[in-house]
Formats: sequence, C-alpha cells, structure tokens
Amino acid sequence: MPRGLGSNFCMNTPAHDLGPFHPGAGTKAAKPAGKAADGDPEPDDNLALSGNHDSGKTQVLKRPQFNHTVKAVLWAAEESAQNWLELPAFAGLPADVLTRVTGVLAPQELAAGDVLMRQDETGDALYILERGTLRVTIADARGDIAMERSVEAPAIVGEMALVTGERRSATVTAAVPSRVLRMERPEFERLCREHPHTAVFLTCLVGERLLKNKGIRRVGKYQVVGRLGSGGVATVFEAIHPGLGHAVALKMLSHALVFDPSFAEHFGREGRLVAQLNHDNIVRVLDTEEAYGTRFIVMEKLSGDLLDHMIKRGDKLPWSQVRRILIEIAEALAYSHARGLVHRDIKPANVFMTEDKRVKLLDFGIAVEADMAMDDEGKVVGTPYYMSPEQILGHQLDGRSDLYSLGVLAYELCAHELPFVADTVQGVFAKQLTLNLPDPRDRDPDIPDDIVAFIRKCTAKDKAERYGSAAEAADSLRLAGDLSSGDSVELSALSITYLPSRRVQVQQILREATDKLRKLRGVHVFGSHEVEDRSAEETRPQAPGAKEPQA
Repeated sequence: MPRGLGSNFCMNTPAHDLGPFHPGAGTKAAKPAGKAADGDPEPDDNLALSGNHDSGKTQVLKRPQFNHTVKAVLWAAEESAQNWLELPAFAGLPADVLTRVTGVLAPQELAAGDVLMRQDETGDALYILERGTLRVTIADARGDIAMERSVEAPAIVGEMALVTGERRSATVTAAVPSRVLRMERPEFERLCREHPHTAVFLTCLVGERLLKNKGIRRVGKYQVVGRLGSGGVATVFEAIHPGLGHAVALKMLSHALVFDPSFAEHFGREGRLVAQLNHDNIVRVLDTEEAYGTRFIVMEKLSGDLLDHMIKRGDKLPWSQVRRILIEIAEALAYSHARGLVHRDIKPANVFMTEDKRVKLLDFGIAVEADMAMDDEGKVVGTPYYMSPEQILGHQLDGRSDLYSLGVLAYELCAHELPFVADTVQGVFAKQLTLNLPDPRDRDPDIPDDIVAFIRKCTAKDKAERYGSAAEAADSLRLAGDLSSGDSVELSALSITYLPSRRVQVQQILREATDKLRKLRGVHVFGSHEVEDRSAEETRPQAPGAKEPQA
C-alpha cells in the first residue's frame, strides 16, 4: 500500500545509491527514519523530578514503554549509550569528524552543587556530560521553580548555544560530582568553517529538539508535528501553518552545509527558483524560514510514495503507467528547461508518486542555469549512477543532460536494477563514460518497443544524438502510446496566410495553441509552426502585385 509523505519524502539515501556526489564531502551521520505516532510519550520529559525538590536527592522516573517510532529509536540509543560517542548525535560520524570534535573539547570537573550554566545568561558553549548527573531547573517570572529534571551521563546540554547564541532557558547544576566536556562556540565555528562536515551532529540535535513535546517545536510561524525523513543535504519535518491550519513539509538544510557557502547558496536558491515554477508535476514551494542556525524551505506536503521505493519493492507497473510517469517527468523538465533551469539530479528518489498516480518532481536544490555544469567552487554535483557524460566531465550543461538521467531512470524503472554499478564513484564514472547501457530486454523481454527506443535515445553518449528537448522526448512516448492503443487516428494540417507585420502575433498564438494541444491525451503535434526570419526581405520593396508570404 502506498504510504503517506510522512514516511517517504526525502528519505535516507538508498543503500545502492551513492547519493548526490559532492567531492570532499564526508559520510553523513545515520539518523533514524519515520514518524512518531500521536500520543507517544516524549523521551526528554520522563526525567522530570517528583517529590521534595529540596531534599537534595535526584529522582529519575522510569522510562515509559511505547511503540517503535523515531522517539523510541532515539531513546533506545540514549539508553544503551555507554559513553558520549554512542549518543545519536555522534554515532555513525566518520572517524576524522570525531577526531576534530574531540580536539575542541575541554574537560571540566564539577563538584556537587556547582553551577554549569544559569537561566537567562548568554549561551556560549555546549557541554557533553561524560560522567555524573546534572539537575536542570527552569524558573518562572517570579523566580519560583516551574520545572525540574535530572540528566544522567552520557548526555548533551546547552547545544542551542552553538546554533543560536540565545540566552539560556534553564539553570544547570551538578547533582553529584560530575565531569563535562566543554565546546566553545568560537572554536566550534572555526572548526566548521575549516571542515564544514563537522557540524552534521547539530542537525540531529536540532531535529531531536523539534520533535520533543516541550522542545522548540516551532520554525518561524510553523508548528512542527513530526519528522518526514532525511536525505543527503536536508532533513524534512511535517508542520502546520497556524493561521491556515494545513500541513506543510519543512525542509531543513544540514548544518554541515550551512558552513559551506556554496551549498548554503544552492539551498537558498532552490526556494527562490522553485517558488517561480508553477507546474502540475513539480512540487510547490510555499515559503522560506531561517532558524536554529540553518535554513528551511516550506513545501506542499504530499501523500503517496517515492518512485524509488516502488522500484525497490519490485512493483510491476502497467506499461501505460510507466509511459505516463516518463511523460510527466519529461513535461516537468520541459517546463523548467524553458525557464533556463537544468535539474542535474533526476533519479527515482527525486520523483514522488501521489495517491492519484501523478508525478511530482522534487529537489531542485542543485539546479543551475542552463550552460553551467559546476557549482561556485568548481565541484561537479549530481548522483553518479544517473549523471550524463558531460556532467561527469564538468562540461557545459543543457536540458539534454537531464534527459540522459531520465533515460537511466527509465531503464531502472523497467529492469528494476541500475545499468552501471561499481564499488567506487570513479568506477561508476568510467562505465558511464565508456559503456553503452545494457539492453533492458535482457531483464524483461516484454518492454514495449517505444520505451526501449526512448531509453536508448535518451542515454546516447553524444548529447547531439539524444532528443533535442524534453518536450520532444515526451511527444515520442505520447504518440507511441496513442498508436499502441489500436484506435484509429486522424491527421490535420494547417496553412496560414498573413501580413509580415502580423508575424509575431501569429507565432505567439501558434505556440500557445501547440502547448495546449501537447497536453491533451490522444493528440500529437509533429512539429511546432515556426516561420523563418524574413526580416532582410522586409527591407526590400516588393514588386507590385507580389503575394504575401505563406506558411
């Protein structure tokens, strides 16, 4: 059964997928995926103290039982952690990142009763509780204790100081002799500027706080209600617009990328670019927010499933539906290409299938203007399994690069496997550059002729041998689908006579009519009506009785 966007949108990179390729980037920290069920107890709030607060005794409530949700996974990880390196924020980080983090930590011994941080003071450091127990208290406006809880090692406190630098929301003291590791904000920022990937653990920390019942829970005007998933460059949350009451998807940029100027710019540009796109097969961007040391893009929340998940489940789709999926992706690309944007990361993980079986193209985060191939620092970006030869080589790109990626996607959709795999990125690149795609009929002999022809033409190594445009690619499948239905077809031709002074208006009307006709099922336009440039002839006087040009 197709699942809602809550569990399928921007999920972790598949095991076989090397993900968006950014040379020099480290391995992303693993994060639990899924969405918390309504009513699940909050992990952080089980530590609230009960009894006499002045007794000097720390009472930790028993952790409740609940279903296997994101919160359960996070809690289980914290419960089993024997030292801070096993906490969810750090578990799975590459060794070089952990080494750099450890290098900026300063140990600090605390006696029972020592104050680590005070409510309302400016935050300037994060603390990792390595040994002992801390008491956290929050006072109300009158100075009375409004909330009190205890935190046992290993744990992290004061992390929002690294993200926002805002005033502390609580006072933290040592309940027993304890040891903490202090991370100063200036040192951390210096480290992240030099090694941006070091900041990946902050994204996990902020994500945890956004999910807690009494955590931050808000991004700008949007109320966070759950987590939808995560990908190579972002984490996505479900949120509610308080005024309108409808659900949206909040895409949060990884903090590792915030410290990388080129990627921060790409992510911010996605919101601006896609906000200008208005197409039925492209996800709608509604708003942008900046909070907690990173950026968020607010998008429509979808219900359905990723095409990537459907392929991995082995879903066998009717060929008419396969054809429709490829046509709608091509139509979305034709629309963006006409506006000068090359997507650069067409793959099943960026294609969402709605419950009514419509395509929504996702993630224009690395889209660039046509004729560009690299980001601002000269890095080739894309996903190796789907990258065109010119994209791999860093050559200038146009819409035909996306068509190559679409051809690889089409192969995978039909054959349920990738055409080129290797143990290394370089091995994949070598195959993309030198080998023709295998015959998809070796995997499924029933693939229709037109889809095979589509795959072969899209994946030609020489872009000049591919379709001239995404619109042409869509037309080829649309016509084949119509003819394969067995119904009779009719042919109409049009000839127009007009004055030279009306050329611009005629061409505009014909372009609009052609666009509308191409959107109709069962209609194929063999070629748009274009008039050759006769501007030079217009400057010459016509002989008496000469006829007006005819098209």
